Amino acid sequence: MNFDLKYLLPVILLPILGSFNPDHQLTKHIQTNDYELNLVDSGRKIENTIRLYTSESNYNAIKANTGRKIEVKTSAMIINEDTVVVDKISTRGQTTLHYRRKSFSLDLKTKALFRHGERTESFKKFFALSLSMDRNYSNNRLAFEMMENSKLFNLFYSYCELIINDQNEGIYMIVERPEDWAMKKEDSPLLIRRGYNHEIDKIIKGKEINKSQIKEYCSFYNQIYKCLYKYEGEELYKSLSSWLDVELYMKWLAFNFFIRNGDYTDEVYFYFDPVISKFKIIPWDYDDLFHIAPHEGNIETGRQIEDKLIFSAEDILDEKIAEDPYLYKVYLIQFSEVLNQLSPAVMKKVFENTYAELYPYYTNEAIINMSVYDAHKNVNIERLQNDLFAMYSQLTISREILLNNLNKKLLPSGNK
Repeated sequence: MNFDLKYLLPVILLPILGSFNPDHQLTKHIQTNDYELNLVDSGRKIENTIRLYTSESNYNAIKANTGRKIEVKTSAMIINEDTVVVDKISTRGQTTLHYRRKSFSLDLKTKALFRHGERTESFKKFFALSLSMDRNYSNNRLAFEMMENSKLFNLFYSYCELIINDQNEGIYMIVERPEDWAMKKEDSPLLIRRGYNHEIDKIIKGKEINKSQIKEYCSFYNQIYKCLYKYEGEELYKSLSSWLDVELYMKWLAFNFFIRNGDYTDEVYFYFDPVISKFKIIPWDYDDLFHIAPHEGNIETGRQIEDKLIFSAEDILDEKIAEDPYLYKVYLIQFSEVLNQLSPAVMKKVFENTYAELYPYYTNEAIINMSVYDAHKNVNIERLQNDLFAMYSQLTISREILLNNLNKKLLPSGNK
């Protein structure tokens, strides 16, 4: 098996590894590991198909337009052989708007049924993500199931083919909207999308929330950051815990370090949980994994967190967790829990599930030919296999090293 070295570089460069010999460790791992991947065609079929019909001029505008959101005017839409009534469809995203294959936000007047294995969900509103920047179309899928196992993510997701005017547009991913999940399943009154410098980038509110209540929730969110300047140590931890599910947030940070997520500071929703009267988070956007350093704040991150096991300190909350000894100790405990939840057996299942679900799409020529328009062009089944093996090997190796390191750090000083 030929392994892509770029997937091993993050492991080699981890400051905790010391004299780690990647070639020796990798060979040993593959030869002795009881959880070696078995990537095979398991007979899965394409689970979801969306057929959309529009005017040729509108279709051409969708393909040619770059950097600007446009509305899609439909004459008919069929989802999994059921005709649905469209309310509104528009292109969405930021960077993906510059690609030929656009992502879409869909609002329907009638519900559409989607399948993901034994799980089914019906939605009137959902996202269809083009995965145009997602290497092998696998990263989001891998991250989502791993986060499910870590109790970080429970939104519905499933692969889909999109066909516009009988032209196959390639592989997509249907994803439940974060606001719908939070409001309908968690009874949340409001979501906040965090922007850079912890500013409130977007507010999504329930129908019953008025302006005064929105202001109150925003003030509640801002308290998370205000207490960072007032307290330290255990007092800071207790204050933060009044406004935020700190352990959940720390697990998200740990997961991002583990998978080397290159872009996540602004890719998170804070939703208010009325049961515990504090904010919790919904992670978002996992197409950019296994990087040596985060895209933003590389120099600042290196200066601020040094050898700490936090991938990015671009946000002041992350920086505070790294630099405050009490918070960092709690963080390491959460990190250890995440790694224990993501055992080699669990990750083996995640990778094999991902391959099995992708296989019928990869073997459909009309679908896979559309990859020429994406960031990682000309994908094929052999590259998918090689990359999945390489990523799985990296994660299992780094998990073992990280767990050993964490166990040493968490031992009482007298037992070291």
